[in-house]
Amino acid sequence: MSFDLWITSNSPGEVSSWVGGVTPKLARLRPDWRVRLALVPCPYASGAEKRVAQSLEGVHEVLSPWETTRWYFGLGKLGWPCAPRGLVLFLGGDPWHALLLKKKLGYPLAGYFERPTWWSRFFDFPVYAHEGEPRIGNLMVDRVSPGAPLQRPVLGLFPGSRPWQLRLTLGRYLLVAQELRRRCPQLDFMLVQSPFVQDADLRNALAKPFNLGLPSARARVEPDRLVLEDGLEIPKRMGGGSMSDLSLAMTVPGTNTAELACAGIPFVVTLHPLAFLGGGGLAGIIERLPLPSAWKIPLRRRKLRRLRFTALPNQVAGEAIAPEVIVQSSLDPLTDQFQQWVEDPEEVARIRLQLQGVMGLPGATTRLAEWIVEIGDAANR
Repeated sequence: MSFDLWITSNSPGEVSSWVGGVTPKLARLRPDWRVRLALVPCPYASGAEKRVAQSLEGVHEVLSPWETTRWYFGLGKLGWPCAPRGLVLFLGGDPWHALLLKKKLGYPLAGYFERPTWWSRFFDFPVYAHEGEPRIGNLMVDRVSPGAPLQRPVLGLFPGSRPWQLRLTLGRYLLVAQELRRRCPQLDFMLVQSPFVQDADLRNALAKPFNLGLPSARARVEPDRLVLEDGLEIPKRMGGGSMSDLSLAMTVPGTNTAELACAGIPFVVTLHPLAFLGGGGLAGIIERLPLPSAWKIPLRRRKLRRLRFTALPNQVAGEAIAPEVIVQSSLDPLTDQFQQWVEDPEEVARIRLQLQGVMGLPGATTRLAEWIVEIGDAANR
């Protein structure tokens, strides 16, 4: 008798790190299971989640957020009929989407949470990263592994996985690279392009940067590099997997901060008081409405003040292991920080050790996959 596993997820970090880490393990443990990924509406989404998820090992069908919503209300079709036995698994997004699927399908509901929440009490089988038994651990730890020190330091540029993030960051990151090349000629650079970003998104971001009161570089986007107007060439590669080709990183907040920590790569998170801040609630709705910036800026400033840390390893540690720099009128604070690190390898080594220890031990994806198989078999005997 066939068995269906429905997984709910949402934004780039959860799709790539959580779903992409667990489904290959499930495919090896239970190749007879059919896995359907139901993407759900999310203010953090990039719009490219379905395209990327269709290439994940162990996923047989992917529903876009619109297709998932239509199917809730009986308006959409699936690639195959639902099996009489199955399990719904929450791996990101708003948990109530998973509860809706449980009600519609009649399957038991399991969920992976960082820690107990108000929602997790409604799940048949909740499991937690850092509490209870089994204690799964952080799924992002398995995505990367520390690399050996490089002969020349390489600064990785992580401008984000959403088009609006690229318009905020890409041209400014390139300017920082230009200035660092002048100050630190021994430093090399690498643009780490999110799988959720295509070259057309890079070109659009460079042609139409958001106005933050900061200069923005221009560059030509080629298949394997960016060529700046002053002749500086910055190689680019797709993100995910190994980070052994990087020594340092400059990044937006997000899942990649945890992956960088797991790889032991010191990084700086870049923030700006006028930049968009993703999220839900009333502030998130107002942010996405076509309203004057004067209405949105106070909400952004208030949220920045309320957030103690934006980088995930800093949140776990309760301290700023990785600097979080609010850039306002000048990019110099970023340039100064990286110049200091290039000139002080002992400080870099100290931060590397701190970051590697804060996110936990590897093996979380295997532990979660084994737990899913166990409860899936037990709940459907």
